[in-house]
Amino acid sequence: DYSMKRRYVILPLMTKTIAVLFAAIVTISAPLAASAEEWNTMGPRAMGMGGAGVALSQGPLASYWNPAALGRATENSYGVSIPVSVHAALTGSAIAGAKDLKDAKTNCASLGAAACNSQIANALGELSNPTNGLRVDGSAGGDFKVGKVAVFVNGFLDAGAVPRVDTANNSQANISQNTSALIVKGAQILELGAGYGHELPFAPGVFLGGDLKLMRAKVGYTNYQIVNNSNNSGNIIDNLKNSETSSANVGLDAGALWDVDKTLENAWWSPKVGVTGRNLNNPKFSQPGTAAADGVGGRYAVNPQVRMGGAISPFHWWNLAADLDLTNNITPVDGVKSRQLGLGSEFNVFNRSWINIPLRFGLARNLSAGTNMLTLGTGINLLHFIVDVSGEYSPQKVTIESQNNGGASKSFPQEAGASVSISLLFGGSEDERRLHKMDQQPVPEQKAMEPAKASNDLPPAQTEQIKQNADKAQQELNKESAQPAPTKQ
Repeated sequence: DYSMKRRYVILPLMTKTIAVLFAAIVTISAPLAASAEEWNTMGPRAMGMGGAGVALSQGPLASYWNPAALGRATENSYGVSIPVSVHAALTGSAIAGAKDLKDAKTNCASLGAAACNSQIANALGELSNPTNGLRVDGSAGGDFKVGKVAVFVNGFLDAGAVPRVDTANNSQANISQNTSALIVKGAQILELGAGYGHELPFAPGVFLGGDLKLMRAKVGYTNYQIVNNSNNSGNIIDNLKNSETSSANVGLDAGALWDVDKTLENAWWSPKVGVTGRNLNNPKFSQPGTAAADGVGGRYAVNPQVRMGGAISPFHWWNLAADLDLTNNITPVDGVKSRQLGLGSEFNVFNRSWINIPLRFGLARNLSAGTNMLTLGTGINLLHFIVDVSGEYSPQKVTIESQNNGGASKSFPQEAGASVSISLLFGGSEDERRLHKMDQQPVPEQKAMEPAKASNDLPPAQTEQIKQNADKAQQELNKESAQPAPTKQ
């Protein structure tokens, strides 16, 4: 049986191949794993599914989520996608503390020493939590795919602000010398690159892929004095821009994907497993002079990120996916790490080649920080034109209470994000996938020869000819039998 032979021959080879690739990617990234940047959830499909995109990636954005998936030529064979995503997280009361400390210096003369000293102490307390901070990340790009090749221009932002507290100058008498500050740092990285994916000829269903990227980064760093600066956010942004240093480098990404249904025919629920490693060569960029002057040495490193994912499709209109960061990534807030677990589901309403409305929801959990986000997404696919939107927010709240606002407080989600994309994609229809699967089916073994038809099923002329030949053969046999046997000498 061909199917069983294929199962026993291909499966061990495929399993070893996946294990070797997985181990190679993890080994390369392991020495630098603790310094990787936070994974950016690029595109609304993944964001709507809790940030899960490694195993279900398709179309032009596969170059980001898993370049191996570019080899699945029947999945959105060619087209363009333009995604935009943004995410922000606020931890602790650093913003309220900065405002209260600035107000204490301004109002100390009218408050009196005791009230002023109390307000200063409270403000410094609000700033002192080691997990205090604000971080913002985002992405935008233009991604184009033809067959198994993708070309992309993607931009990423990763920035944050953390407090640095001066507890020595903590009274009305010396508040003007207080050097408490917000350390604002971040990078803008532009990637111009190309990706390619291919199915291994000796392991059906196993895909490998990679990206080669030219990266240009603008790295900024500013020490924003709370007491001795204007409380104008525009001033902070101007200071950050004025400190920027630009430099360039090259980045390498790699991915592997196992489409189990192509290896093991009729595998339940069409499972897929993938692993992606980004920036595996550890590209580094120049730090600005303001960072060196503040004691931050070295270079700005965009260290390797590794993420694995899996997906199943119980029905052709229902997908389930999960992703997990294998690296414990840093964030711009020094006391907060990021290791994301994403779980999501996608229902395709209508699910026709000319119209579809996807409904997505999921859960994203930061295993390192113990925070959660709920995600939702939808869109509309009309022929080849696709618009997708999604959002994410944390049910956990951050309450900010300002001393100079009558004790009034405001609550905000600890994290929130949004994403939108516009795409024009061709290929990957149900008919194409069905034809592609038929092309991959084994050639059936030749059937055993059927028994000859009975003579009474033959035409009359052919029947008469067969009878004549039989009579002639019988006559020759009778002649041979009638001849005397030769005598012995």
